[in-house]
Amino acid sequence: MPAVYFMISATHTRFARLIRRFGGTRYNHASIALDPELKELYAFARPNKNAVFLAHLIHEQLFYYSRGKYPCINVVIFKIDVSQEQYDEIRNIIHEVQEDREYVYNLFSVLTYPVTRGFGVHKAFSCIEFAIYLLVKLGICPAGELYRYKPDDLLRILEPYVWYTGNLLEYTGESGQPDPAYIAPLSLKLWLRSMIALQTVVWRSLFFREQDPCVPPPDLHGLEPGVDANA
Repeated sequence: MPAVYFMISATHTRFARLIRRFGGTRYNHASIALDPELKELYAFARPNKNAVFLAHLIHEQLFYYSRGKYPCINVVIFKIDVSQEQYDEIRNIIHEVQEDREYVYNLFSVLTYPVTRGFGVHKAFSCIEFAIYLLVKLGICPAGELYRYKPDDLLRILEPYVWYTGNLLEYTGESGQPDPAYIAPLSLKLWLRSMIALQTVVWRSLFFREQDPCVPPPDLHGLEPGVDANA
């Protein structure tokens, strides 16, 4: 029977520690995998660790977690058995969102969560919002305000589906190989792409809130700053 795997993790970046500290959570990141080996692992995250504001749905690699120096990454992995039709739907959603470079990371909702309790933005997901969105598609979560959730909430929602708890590197048996694109120094091109992403999410956070992330609001095109199609 096909299955999909959701994973929450406590990563080691400065941003991750900030989220855990001010959000009062144990875990800061949420991902979804299409295989038990986590070779097809996806999340809203940065494709380059130095481009701070450039984030979208990426195919994650194990090295992004270990960075070649962290021996322990605490995770909880949930396994959900699905039908072939459900599996194909989840795969298609992932690939469609990954290919659509208009999607951005819902940065300011995450940063202001302790005060605002989050807010929805057109074509913007945080890592946990996207995970919840897929759980809605699977009929496990009710449709509603995706931005209200935190990674720790999956401990409650997916309690019957716990597959593994512990060190990610022990689960995989490896720490991953360095990804040149991920560790590349900040170039002018990366900086410009990062600034465009920041401009886009600021604009949408101000003027296009409370939208279903996959439904265009009226008159979006031509009103917001240009989106880097090559991001």
